[in-house]
Amino acid sequence: MYLRNRIWKYVFAVVAAIVVLIIAFYTVLGLAAHGQAAGKVQAANRAVKYTAIKKVTAYYHLNRGVNSYAVKGQTAKGKTAYYIYLTKQKKGHYLLAKKGYSASQVTKKFSKQHSDTKANGLNLGWYNNEAVWEIAYRKYNGKYGYAIYSFRTGKELSFIDNV
Repeated sequence: MYLRNRIWKYVFAVVAAIVVLIIAFYTVLGLAAHGQAAGKVQAANRAVKYTAIKKVTAYYHLNRGVNSYAVKGQTAKGKTAYYIYLTKQKKGHYLLAKKGYSASQVTKKFSKQHSDTKANGLNLGWYNNEAVWEIAYRKYNGKYGYAIYSFRTGKELSFIDNV
């Protein structure tokens, strides 16, 4: 009888430990995701409130020394525009799409310049006091890298390879 009670106590302790670990994991994951989700919502709200953007169609996040959240949207006249919000400075930048390079233009330019890579992700944000596109890529050798392009000129500003 004593042995049976001891086994049940052990099983209960193991199950309780597993439950606590699962709850802790999801709590940490939720807190980490909350910051990014809150940044997206804040950028979208500010874009709609302070700019001509009326409908948000895409979200971006970039942290290259300056944490920035960006949204792509449509104005009431149907024009495409972007809004980049710098969280620490509480400052935003409104950009008309026609005054810069689009995501597809930058991706095509990147593919031509770096044919041995495959683009994985694209983000719009703020880097060295200007709006930039960042392309995350994977080379065919399995290594990763990043390329940063100026939003206005399309010029490659930074290329970090074989990370």
